[in-house]
Amino acid sequence: MSFREKKAWVTMMALIVVTSPYIFLMVRAYHQPNPDFFRLVHLVTLALITFVVLEIALVFVARKLSPEDAGIPKDERDQLFAFRAARFSYVALIILMIAVTFAMIHDAGGNWGYGMLYLITIICAEILRAIVVIVQYRRGY
Repeated sequence: MSFREKKAWVTMMALIVVTSPYIFLMVRAYHQPNPDFFRLVHLVTLALITFVVLEIALVFVARKLSPEDAGIPKDERDQLFAFRAARFSYVALIILMIAVTFAMIHDAGGNWGYGMLYLITIICAEILRAIVVIVQYRRGY
């Protein structure tokens, strides 16, 4: 497995590991009678810091596991994989954002959940980008 494929796995897993409990905790925090703004900011900050630290640590481990591959610059194949992955994730992001916006427009009440839906769509698009990179490396094209 190449370093860039390992890095895609790291990104995908870090996003899933951090986002799953974050969404659960945010849902619980928002379903309080008066959600505490500072607690919500604390949860967001904690999730971001956890993601960054986890990503850096796991990329460091991946670099140590394949030191000969980590320093190689991107070739045409790597660039093609990155462009394809970006294209798939961008299309998914746009489709999901349109769906969330449609729900926002046609719902009379509106609530905090739409902000969470936007965040989830961005995270889903990034996970899709990592999956497309992994699949391309696995297939070799």
